[in-house]
Amino acid sequence: MNAHHDNAPLYRRFADLLHRTMGLDAASLGHGAIERAVDQRAAAWRAGGHAGATLGEYWEAAHISPAMVQALIETVVVPETWFFRDADAFKALARLARARLDERGTALPLRILSLPCSTGEEPYTMAMSLLDAGIDAAHLRIDAMDISEHSLALAQRAVYGRNSFRGNAFAFRDAHFTRTGDGWRIAPRIVETVRFSRANLMQLDASALGVYDFVFCRNVLIYFDRDAQQSALHALHSVLAENGTLFVGPAETGLLMRYGMQSAKIPLAFAFHRANAAEGQQNGWHTAPLATAAAIAMTQVSVPALTPLSVFSAEPFAWPDPVAPASAPFAAESRPARKPLMTATPAHKAPALPDHAPAQAARDSLQAARALADAGRLAEAAAAINAYLERHAPHADAFYLLAVLADANGETQLARGHYRKALYLDPQHAEALAHLATLLELEGDRNGARLLMQRASRAQGAPRG
Repeated sequence: MNAHHDNAPLYRRFADLLHRTMGLDAASLGHGAIERAVDQRAAAWRAGGHAGATLGEYWEAAHISPAMVQALIETVVVPETWFFRDADAFKALARLARARLDERGTALPLRILSLPCSTGEEPYTMAMSLLDAGIDAAHLRIDAMDISEHSLALAQRAVYGRNSFRGNAFAFRDAHFTRTGDGWRIAPRIVETVRFSRANLMQLDASALGVYDFVFCRNVLIYFDRDAQQSALHALHSVLAENGTLFVGPAETGLLMRYGMQSAKIPLAFAFHRANAAEGQQNGWHTAPLATAAAIAMTQVSVPALTPLSVFSAEPFAWPDPVAPASAPFAAESRPARKPLMTATPAHKAPALPDHAPAQAARDSLQAARALADAGRLAEAAAAINAYLERHAPHADAFYLLAVLADANGETQLARGHYRKALYLDPQHAEALAHLATLLELEGDRNGARLLMQRASRAQGAPRG
């Protein structure tokens, strides 16, 4: 037998330790990645004066040593972030922050939390966005927290290399950075706006932190199992102000809606509010009926007019007409299955449209599907979308909506197929690109995920057809 097989029970102990400590679901990262991290730390421990020690002896020393546990966490955590990642979230933050200050005045500063903040690109992007929007630094308090001491040290150094700047819109770099010998140093006025500290999302002390107007917790919940997700969401819920906004990653929207949070319906921002009183009963807010991101995919969102912002990121695109002709031919074998996404009883099936239904009827069909999904009637929503696809030219947004429904329901393979169909019809569909990238990353295809996210970044400013 090989050593890894013999040590399988020990590796499971380490995986359980990481789960208890930081909520990590070993399956989401890959058991092989956990084993490699354990082997790396065990080798370093042996080289530090414990030559010849077994993995079991390393376990006996590590699981009772906070410093050794932290060293293992540092090895497992691999920062993957960049400035203006999912840029529309920061545009939305700037708009909402301005509106909040106009509404309540400036007697109290806006409180904003970035957790996990990784190596600092996210909280510094917040600061750039808000200052460029004309908000005085005195009216802001940005707290940035992470479990990784190494990441926090890099964030406080505030010097960044090429990997932190992606896409092709770098006006913000010209405005806020100075070129140095080893990268780009962010301006002191930005650095001074952010306060960094170490914190563990799974052990968050809400009573000590107070509440925040805006919370960013993006692209981490997907690495937790259901129990850890629920614990993390309770912690985030406890630090979110009553009228606050929580921003998550593209692939986490279904999770938020599964636990009853309400979409802010801002395209590409992936922003949510607390559930309303009817849905958010005490200790039961997370069990509200599942809603959907249909409104994000299908609705042109109206945002109150504000003074134009000088936020250096790609402009949001305009949502297309849901019954516009497809931008590319669609092969018969690529058409969706005729059955609904999820089984529905005959009474729940959407009525078929006439063979030559007018454009308005098609629009009504998709709007009805969205309304069904928003009401938590997912099977009916999927049936209505499939009825639309039976009678009309295939459209990227219809497949994107089917993918969101499947994604939110945990049907990853089906969701992946629908995202790909959306991209076949519209290669610039930024949301489909972002969601599919996250699925690839979870499957271990980091290179494929990175390429898709680069495309998504470029697509945010591209015309949609």
